[in-house]
Amino acid sequence: MMKMVWVLALTLPMAAVAGDDIEERRDMAADGTVSVTNIAGEIEVATWDRNELHLTGDLGDGSELRVDASGGDVRIEVKPRSKGRHGNVDDSDLYLMVPQGASLSLHGVSADITVTGSKGARLDIETVSGDLEVVAETQSLDLSSVSGDVNFTGASVRTSAETVSGDIELDGVSGALDVKVVSGDAHVRGGSFSRGQFESVSGNLELSLAVERGGRVTLETMSGDAYLYLPREQGAEIRAQSFSGDIRSDFGEPERPGHGPGTRLQHVAGEGGATIRVESFSGDVEIIRR
Repeated sequence: MMKMVWVLALTLPMAAVAGDDIEERRDMAADGTVSVTNIAGEIEVATWDRNELHLTGDLGDGSELRVDASGGDVRIEVKPRSKGRHGNVDDSDLYLMVPQGASLSLHGVSADITVTGSKGARLDIETVSGDLEVVAETQSLDLSSVSGDVNFTGASVRTSAETVSGDIELDGVSGALDVKVVSGDAHVRGGSFSRGQFESVSGNLELSLAVERGGRVTLETMSGDAYLYLPREQGAEIRAQSFSGDIRSDFGEPERPGHGPGTRLQHVAGEGGATIRVESFSGDVEIIRR
């Protein structure tokens, strides 16, 4: 009878109140999903080779913690203890050890989020008024921050990254990539891409990558410069236009129109095979052999 009670205790939801030190363990699938929501503070995730989640940390005043385990997945939520108290809660710091192959869905408000060593199939990480720092190898990566920076190192074949009032730095991405940045700069050091869409408003784009044969990469900046570093042997049909800036290119010779501002470039590098488009409003463009 006591054994049955103990098993039920591990599977039923757990709630903790403010001021508690957090110490929880839950069994989970090696490839399960860990979902975490924290309204203020910090989320730190590291990995190990156990099919178990270990949660520690501190729960801030005005908050309560809920942990649910179901079907090999675990959901963790920090929320205000009373309705209408969202702005009157202290920081809650959550530290997790999870299976290395677990997918992650992490959401913060006024929270920094750090992930180290994950090899989960999907990582979905977002915060408001906080920074993201992720070191991982994954098939699908979605990163988003408002009023914070986004930093990723590792490997990903399908990636989306966006920030408002912050910078983006991605190292090790490849395949398909979407980047959007407002009031910040984006720096990408990647491999070979079949598709890339890069947009910046009031910030610069600086990209070092290759475009696969049949692939397409597009860069658009408004009030910012675009820097594209390509392999020396890159084959592509390249078109670039700056409406009120200059173009410098190691692939073809830019031309100025007979009337009005701006510069244009049309060039087929090598045997073509890929498509590259670059447009800048109120900014310069540089396309450089690396």
